[in-house]
Amino acid sequence: MRNDAQRQYAQGFLLPAAIFLLVILAALGAYALNISSVQQATSTQDVQGSRAYQAAHAGIEWGIYQVLDPGTANLVNCPAATNLNIDGYNVAVSCSQSADFNEQGTGHTIRVYELTSTATSGVAGTISYSERQLQATLSKCRGTDIVPAYQCS
Repeated sequence: MRNDAQRQYAQGFLLPAAIFLLVILAALGAYALNISSVQQATSTQDVQGSRAYQAAHAGIEWGIYQVLDPGTANLVNCPAATNLNIDGYNVAVSCSQSADFNEQGTGHTIRVYELTSTATSGVAGTISYSERQLQATLSKCRGTDIVPAYQCS
């Protein structure tokens, strides 16, 4: 049998071990909660980025429609820089064009356009800010070798 001195020395060992285990479990719980909130914020940013991409894509499509001017063979000038509001996103569409290129011996005149669409939402520097920019280069050909002029392919 153990004597009283040994028995007193062995008592109380379980209490510090239990406190240590509780501290470790609380730290793991706090870490898991932090990871969960970071994942939620990242998911929200992914959705905002996708929406910004779609808004920028809509701006490019609008610009292409303005430039190609369907139903006419005329070579139009670039539309003025435009700001569109698409579902809470500010979409800035700009256009630049090259000098006309005349294809020798064909009577075709070609004009090249470069469109840029930038969609933004939120305040820059904050977690709610998202921005996407798309560029498109396209050309339009006008045939003048016969009357009336036509849109060549």
